[in-house]
Amino acid sequence: MILYVGCALTVALETLFFLIAGYGRRRYFMLLCVAVNVATNLALNLTLMVYRTVPFILALEVVVVLVEYAVYAAAEGRSRRLLLLTLGANLTSFLTGVLLFGLE
Repeated sequence: MILYVGCALTVALETLFFLIAGYGRRRYFMLLCVAVNVATNLALNLTLMVYRTVPFILALEVVVVLVEYAVYAAAEGRSRRLLLLTLGANLTSFLTGVLLFGLE
């Protein structure tokens, strides 16, 4: 159950983050944002069910940012702004998750 709650929260927060940043005009980007966040969040949390340490969590979060940015950059073109927005969106959802669910 918490797996789905965490995923829904991540999708909502990160999609809202990009919406506020001005990507809401691009409907395809919002759909892409939802899809990539579902995929990366579920993959991350399923992996963490097997092996869960703080350094591993942080390393996987970095991988998630890079994967999400690669997908977004393929759709929008590479830019420093998009990278920083991807990092900011992930930081927002990660810190919210830590506050609500803890780190371990």
